[in-house]
Amino acid sequence: MGGLEKAQVTLANSLQRAGYSVTVMILDEGRDLEDELDEGVTLFRKVYKHHLGKSIPYIRHKFYDDGMWEKRAKPAELYKYYVGDEKYDVEIAFFHGLPAKIISGSTNKNAVHIAWIHNDLTKVHSHLFNFRDHAAVFRAYTAFDHVVCVSEAARQGFITAVGDTGNTVTIYNMLPVDEIRRLAGEEIPYKYPEKGLNLVHVGRLKDSHKGQRRLIDVISRLHREGCDISLTLVGDGSDRAAIEHAIVHHNAEQYIFTVGSQKNPFPYIAGADMLVCASYYEGFNLTVAEALILGVPVVSTSCTGPCEILDNGRYGMIVENSEVGLYDGIKEFYRSPILQKLYKSRAEQRIDFFSEERIMKKITDLIERK
Repeated sequence: MGGLEKAQVTLANSLQRAGYSVTVMILDEGRDLEDELDEGVTLFRKVYKHHLGKSIPYIRHKFYDDGMWEKRAKPAELYKYYVGDEKYDVEIAFFHGLPAKIISGSTNKNAVHIAWIHNDLTKVHSHLFNFRDHAAVFRAYTAFDHVVCVSEAARQGFITAVGDTGNTVTIYNMLPVDEIRRLAGEEIPYKYPEKGLNLVHVGRLKDSHKGQRRLIDVISRLHREGCDISLTLVGDGSDRAAIEHAIVHHNAEQYIFTVGSQKNPFPYIAGADMLVCASYYEGFNLTVAEALILGVPVVSTSCTGPCEILDNGRYGMIVENSEVGLYDGIKEFYRSPILQKLYKSRAEQRIDFFSEERIMKKITDLIERK
């Protein structure tokens, strides 16, 4: 699963354990959450509404914009189709775009309505999907009682991109610390090279977001210069073929490896000497937080989320968001055992930041008041 799905599962399970009755609706058939959700959490899929634009390309392109009924429909129409007459005490749009538009049209006036923002919307523009224009997005978010942003930078990005709706709050993503540590101890059919510095990157293989190709360029360059470094890429995605082609192009198959999507990525993180985040932008980045929980040092580009998780470099290395920045930072880390030891120690000091109990209280406080 990606970070969004992980955060959704953690929130649903935590609310269930806190005594709430939780229903999760998903719209994408490719997301399989059944095995991750606690017993008692209700899960169902609501398929997209069929319309002529999906069947007839000419109509789709000539008259129906992108063919999405969800874009043309009013929020109240979407709410009626997706939620219907079922009454909930709390209604959460856990992602921007269609979920936000659906819940913004709620006719359940007694419910608490909460939206989540996971990205810096000045860099990710998909919040405009399913809306006619920027004004419609602003109106939708003003309909919520609370808009939860997963970092302060994400909150500022929301205000810049959408506008000041007057209902934003910053609450970091909670993480199941004990569960992460338990899963990290499981055996996996993979061993890191016995010598050298072993780096791991965990995330969806989408280069325009995660920056894997520039990371491959950096590791290849350092290897040519005599640095004994390996890189393991954990994850899958639309750019996997291009990323694997880049590895072959650099003749790097002996020290850069792809292992695909892993249901349990934590042993890969725990077994590495360093986790690297090469992203161009982020909202929170759960893998950076997970590495700290497991006592693994982090090197990250300067972007939303990781900068706050790492307290601007106190608990991990922040580098310039460029190929040069990654090169200089990884090279410095490789050459300095003292730096490696320092960041490993600092990582272990950061665990309280992810306290599930503390973050859960902030969320339940929102739920209990409009």
